[in-house]
Amino acid sequence: MENNNSVLEEIRRQAELSPEELLSNEYNELIKGFVIDRNIEYPDPEYLIEIGGVPTMPKGNLVALSAKWKNGKTFFCDILSAIFLGCDQFANCRSRQTEGRVLFFDTEQAESDTARIHKTIDAMTPESRHDDFKVFCLREAVIDTDTDQSTAISRYDLICRAIGQEHPDLVIIDGIADLIYNYNDVIESQDMVNKLAAIANKHNCCIVVVMHQNKGQKDRNMKGHLGTMLFQKCSDVFNVEKCGSVFIATHAVSRHRNCEDICFKLDANAVPMDAVADRQLQVELDRQHAESSLREMLIDIIPEDGTPIKRKEIVEKLSSQFGYKKTKSYEMVKNAIKTGLLAEVDRMSVKLGF
Repeated sequence: MENNNSVLEEIRRQAELSPEELLSNEYNELIKGFVIDRNIEYPDPEYLIEIGGVPTMPKGNLVALSAKWKNGKTFFCDILSAIFLGCDQFANCRSRQTEGRVLFFDTEQAESDTARIHKTIDAMTPESRHDDFKVFCLREAVIDTDTDQSTAISRYDLICRAIGQEHPDLVIIDGIADLIYNYNDVIESQDMVNKLAAIANKHNCCIVVVMHQNKGQKDRNMKGHLGTMLFQKCSDVFNVEKCGSVFIATHAVSRHRNCEDICFKLDANAVPMDAVADRQLQVELDRQHAESSLREMLIDIIPEDGTPIKRKEIVEKLSSQFGYKKTKSYEMVKNAIKTGLLAEVDRMSVKLGF
């Protein structure tokens, strides 16, 4: 009886409200789940791994990984999976969790090639964690469910079902462009990125998506409208590039802190291994080669008898004789002074320093 009286009292109270008060009450109810409360301490994202002491791969978020064609994207996905699962072979990298699951979805390759992903992660991961990840080959799955085939399931739907059933912490989708028909379609691209972001948030997992870069040699942007949407929506973007025999994964963009590069190479069995020492040696050899080349050019440009020459004249000759842009030429002169190849005579002039 008391409950009925309370209901009737609320109905009478609502009936007495003005249209403006009703609208205000409706608005206040609507925004409850969306407005930020300054009195609440919201927790930071739960990160899955650390690189150089910096946490990355935040749960509940999308992360993009991009590279040119055949520049090590899948190998870097293997490495991220293995690090999370306890691999300790890469300098300054560690998992922040002692347990958890990885789902790896390969959309591009044939089954035999996808099987190599499984073997590669196995080779880098402690045997006790081999049951903590699954690799899927989605090449034969349809993009949209075919209504003429009741058993068909789309790639996207299969990923959703697997995440809901397996409860992974880390999800790799290699690559996201194969989940839609046209990566240049604005609506398709926006819809897919928004849906994956919602899934990551709902299931509190980090979803890493792989996307090719544009074809231009110096263009590091991800392809099409899909790439643009990923750049806008992802919490982090990693780029992978091959430099000689070494692959370099760079943390290009982050909403929080950027971590240091991961350098890796492939062993005789095409399994990634740490290549920090190789990269340091490569950088030093490149530096020595550049210094030697600059030394030879300066000998051709500057009098060997110690006669001073204006910096501007060196810049002009580096540009006209050797084809360097003026900004690069100025940088080369500055570095030559720093390394002792050139000695300053006054504010405008220099001479050979060796």
